Amino acid sequence: MDALMVAKAAFLLADAHVSRQDAVHALAEYFPGSAFDDRLRCVSEAWDMAHRGAPEGVVVASQLADARYFASAHERHGFTD
Repeated sequence: MDALMVAKAAFLLADAHVSRQDAVHALAEYFPGSAFDDRLRCVSEAWDMAHRGAPEGVVVASQLADARYFASAHERHGFTD
């Protein structure tokens, strides 16, 4: 049953785009009587499987960090001093 629960958790996370917390609660409806700890473990396993080998997110500096763009970004967003 664990493999089936992990597969359902993977579907909820990847295809239904639900949060990890919502997936844990949704598994209770699919698998009545399952323990919270088991559902939490299965969602954690599904999350790890879905994100294994995924590249880290790219961090891009804000234009506000660059002095050349600070004034124009400041005006564009309507900030006043």
